[in-house]
Amino acid sequence: MLKSIVLLDDNSATNFIHETYLRRVNCVERIHTFTMGIKAIEYLKTLEVFPELIFVDINMPTMDAWEFMEIYEEIDMSLKINTRVILLTTSIIPSDKGKMSLYSEIEAMMFKPLNEEAIRNILVEYFNLTL
Repeated sequence: MLKSIVLLDDNSATNFIHETYLRRVNCVERIHTFTMGIKAIEYLKTLEVFPELIFVDINMPTMDAWEFMEIYEEIDMSLKINTRVILLTTSIIPSDKGKMSLYSEIEAMMFKPLNEEAIRNILVEYFNLTL
């Protein structure tokens, strides 16, 4: 079981859907949701132990995923050594795949909203959880 997951999407409904599936899968103790990148960054900077998984929407107002990642990458690597970042999008623009390769901490880019099966697959693939 994971200790914590962060959901970052400016669409509250998407956060709600993902949180519902995560709770249904019963794989995490705490889920923290944010609709603004700066709030998520502020929260992460207060932690001594980072969440194991962070979902980040690519297109958000005021701070998109790329701006989030620039700040995220400045955080001490030892704090986030066990953290996986997965980008979420409704459409993959070819330039997004190119940008993704600039950030070594991004594991994947997936279409949102995720369904329960996709969430299960992520947990099995990246965390070897038996669900």
